[in-house]
Amino acid sequence: MASPLLGIAGVNSLLFASYGISKRIISPFPQLSLKETALAGAMAGAANAVLASPVEMFKVRMQGQYGAATDQRLRDVARGMWKQWGLRQGIMRGYWITVAREIPAYAG
Repeated sequence: MASPLLGIAGVNSLLFASYGISKRIISPFPQLSLKETALAGAMAGAANAVLASPVEMFKVRMQGQYGAATDQRLRDVARGMWKQWGLRQGIMRGYWITVAREIPAYAG
């Protein structure tokens, strides 16, 4: 139960921090237009995908083994993915799909 909570806490922390930074990049004034707010949300969504993608990948891998006699812990799943596929093909697999999901989700 602790690993999903830690993953979501990290993802949400990154999301809110990147949203605040994105707003400051877009305009030095605190009041943004609707388009500027949507752009800041889209930028935050793109940054959020960096953490959301591996968290989602680990979550799917952990759920796929639910109830099996050989249930692995999160660190074992992550280690196995790293050894077998590495960063790009394993841990960050699905990154661009996650980016495509996050940008419109947080822009709207």
